[in-house]
Amino acid sequence: MSDLSRQAGLLTLADFVRFSIKTLIGIALARILSPADLGTYRQLFLIYGTLSGILLLGFPQSLLYYIPKSDDPEKTKRLISRTLHVVSFLAVLCALIIFCSRSFIAHSFNNPDLQYLLIPYSIYPLLLFVTQMYSSILLGLKQPLKSATFSIFAISCDFVLVLGSALIFRDMRYIVAALIVSALLQWLWAEWGLRSLKAGWSLQNYAGFKEQLAYTIPLGLSLLVGVLSVQLDKLMISGFFKPEEFAVFSLGALELPLIGILINSVNAVLLPNMSSSSKADMAAIFSASVRKNSIIVFPLATVFFIFATEFMFVIYGAIYVSSALYFKVYLLILPLRVATYGLVFQALGKTKLVMLDSLIMLILNVILNYILIRTFGMVGAAIATVIVSWFIVLVYLFQMRYCMGLKLLDMFPLQSILTNLCAALLPVFVVVPVSGLIPNSFLRMTLGGTIYMLLYYGIARILRVIKPYDLELGRSIISGILKRGRK
Repeated sequence: MSDLSRQAGLLTLADFVRFSIKTLIGIALARILSPADLGTYRQLFLIYGTLSGILLLGFPQSLLYYIPKSDDPEKTKRLISRTLHVVSFLAVLCALIIFCSRSFIAHSFNNPDLQYLLIPYSIYPLLLFVTQMYSSILLGLKQPLKSATFSIFAISCDFVLVLGSALIFRDMRYIVAALIVSALLQWLWAEWGLRSLKAGWSLQNYAGFKEQLAYTIPLGLSLLVGVLSVQLDKLMISGFFKPEEFAVFSLGALELPLIGILINSVNAVLLPNMSSSSKADMAAIFSASVRKNSIIVFPLATVFFIFATEFMFVIYGAIYVSSALYFKVYLLILPLRVATYGLVFQALGKTKLVMLDSLIMLILNVILNYILIRTFGMVGAAIATVIVSWFIVLVYLFQMRYCMGLKLLDMFPLQSILTNLCAALLPVFVVVPVSGLIPNSFLRMTLGGTIYMLLYYGIARILRVIKPYDLELGRSIISGILKRGRK
């Protein structure tokens, strides 16, 4: 388990660097571009994120499931090759959809500029689909360091090219061109890295493809529904409101990115190992990850909720302060993020159940989003997403307990979670009145946040939420990363 935690820690650090650079890009663009152009920029990624999530099906996740199970290098190469062939076809399909439906998308999003920008942007998926698979292949092969290195290279390309073009030209046409050049560089890196991992062309590569599809299609359909559920609020806001209003909503309508980094990194390491474990071992791995996740999730969620307005003001400027409302609402999802519940079903091969749950979530999300947007405006979309997220977790827990015969207390260390929740909430009673005495937003956020974290750490140690081996693990992760960096 210690080795798994170190791998997850490495990926978390790499994703943190990636997140930091991506945040700098977002901050700079928010201050360089007009709200309308910023809305357009974010809508481009909304389009790509939605279509790629739909068309990639569950192929990246299938590699995380099947590669660790393969004990034959040649069989692994055939698996990788056929998956890349299929994904390349899907990339072409994505490009054609973007190109051919550009007028419809521009009209639906109340944004005429999209019609012309989507012509060159249709090249983007042709390059990015393969690079997304490359990361999954490396993680399936249990090579997190290579995956982390590639992740940092990819975001660095975006930083230099996208931000550079924005600063020089302040024109969305040049920014789109920069995105494509960045994607090309990432594609070249991935192709070079894949050269020894692929088998030559042969029909033999497709032996076992039926079995892979049996796993991938139900999971892919569930991910399709999941992507639509996650993006639904933004898609509907784009349809109801103008690009500049979408820009305000989209900056706040996100979970705390640091939490997403942690969870995605942990999951990328857990799934390959849970897939080859017994139910008892799987429960132990899952439970340990939940406890560790909660140590990070609960205090970060709390401190950002307290200083949401200050955070938006300092990061994006006064024009986007109203984004804090949506940010606060979405933070209410974070307590659920101590675990990724669908991961258990994936590890046990129960992808049809994941698909059914995702379908339920999508239907509820559509209904609630429409009703609450019409009733409360943009904040209604955020409220709908939170309600559906809490409901679907209750469904997951019911299925884990009664349909799969798992003991929930073996997978969720309830006492540790509740104790940690108390440790995260107690500092609020000191921090809120003290920080209210500080007039400057930046100082209020930084000093108040520092006071909160010190108080949380002290309380967590007293209540034994943070254990000595957690601190030792953190030190070993940082030490290992620093040693690798010197080599």
